[in-house]
Amino acid sequence: MTRPAAMLALLVSGVPCLGSTQGSQPLRKTDVIRLLSNPLISRREVADLIRRNCVSFRPTPRDWADLRDFGADSEVLSSIGGCATTSTAQRAAPTLPLAAVLLPARVAVAVGGEAVARVQVKRGEAPQAGAPLVLRGSSAIPGGPPRDVQAVTDASGVAVFRFPVGRLPATYSLDVVTGSGASIAGTPSLELIVAPSAPAVAAVQPGRVELRAGERGPISLLVTVRDSFGNAVPGEVVALQPDSPEMGVAVDAHSTDSIGRAEFAVERAAVRRGGKLMIRVRGQPLGSVDVIRTDVMAPAATGFVSGVGQRGIARTRLSESLVFQVRSTLGRPLTGRLVTFRAVNAEVATDSVMTDSAGLARVEVTLGKQAGPALVTATVDSLQRQAALTVDPAAPASVILERDGSRVDGGTTPATVGVSFVLRVSAQDAYGNRVATADLARMIQQMRNRFNQQSQLLKMVSVEPEGGGATATFKPIAAGQADLSIAGATVSVMIAPR
Repeated sequence: MTRPAAMLALLVSGVPCLGSTQGSQPLRKTDVIRLLSNPLISRREVADLIRRNCVSFRPTPRDWADLRDFGADSEVLSSIGGCATTSTAQRAAPTLPLAAVLLPARVAVAVGGEAVARVQVKRGEAPQAGAPLVLRGSSAIPGGPPRDVQAVTDASGVAVFRFPVGRLPATYSLDVVTGSGASIAGTPSLELIVAPSAPAVAAVQPGRVELRAGERGPISLLVTVRDSFGNAVPGEVVALQPDSPEMGVAVDAHSTDSIGRAEFAVERAAVRRGGKLMIRVRGQPLGSVDVIRTDVMAPAATGFVSGVGQRGIARTRLSESLVFQVRSTLGRPLTGRLVTFRAVNAEVATDSVMTDSAGLARVEVTLGKQAGPALVTATVDSLQRQAALTVDPAAPASVILERDGSRVDGGTTPATVGVSFVLRVSAQDAYGNRVATADLARMIQQMRNRFNQQSQLLKMVSVEPEGGGATATFKPIAAGQADLSIAGATVSVMIAPR
């Protein structure tokens, strides 16, 4: 089927008569085609009718081709051309300009997020659907869209722009333009505010503070709050609080400035002990400051470091001084600490010493008279440490005689004829300490024969070494008084008959 035949088939249901088209209404394209399709109406009459009523459309190349296919001659075409030009000029109503309304004019979003901006486009009061728009300048956002973001208005004339905003806080001014890039008069710029995200970390300078007793003046702390992307977070309340009330530091709070910083001042004299100052933002711990009391003694690192365990002869000075070390919790020497010394079975040259620049206190020790252990106790603050020493006996100075655990030399001891008894013979120094003498038993053994030959009342039966001394067994053979002398020790034995 040809195109004119197809058009005629579509229009055959309502072919108008000439009288029905003589109103004042402009002719539509379908009206003209129906007139041309009516064999009862001449082309001149169609041309006259078009000149009187004019047409309601502006012919396109397709329209001209369709009219020719339906038999329009030059007169009809000329009438339509002249009428369309005149009609358009006479009837063209002024077109209202496009207007765009930002919903809203300011959009705020956190870094790393997505911005959603809405714009409504109208002509007068009529929403404009299907209007392409561009958000000019959006491609300049670092980490944002690769090109200026585009959107098309919906049936209500609203276009929605969605685009990433990158990781850097900033404020941008973006313009809404048509798809062709033309500005829309009277439309303000969209203000896009890219703000930092939630606080994630608080950096403190300095991160460590060292204090000593007696120091005064403020400690300045600078806290910088940043989000997870490393951006400074302004306007956040930062709280500084000690990890324990025993530190003596009061809780304080300040807001961060435009570059995310908050400054604190802590009085040195207020810090009673070391610990941590916690940094909290929105109730969450984001950082801390270590407060170290450098003058706090470390018990594990404080004590005797030299001279312990020495031994020497009674009443002699040790060859090596006792050295006491005082260290802080940082392992540093504590200078000027008073260390007091006291001794048992020994004497110290001075009862108190101040630690030197190396944190050391030295003391000379003279051992006591009593053989055996000696003890020196050092005290610094409330801490005590002890150094064990050993006192050895001096040179043998005399010999003692004992019977059944009691000394009998220089006195008398009873005996009975025929009943043996034992004397223990040992040496002692000038301070009464027993002195082991390996040759004592041998010496007594050597005098045994001579003694037995000379003694008429008492015989030495045997001699045995014992613990550095000797035991001698005697047997009385007659009643009377026998004077016994061994290595200068004497005893009178009163022998009774049986």
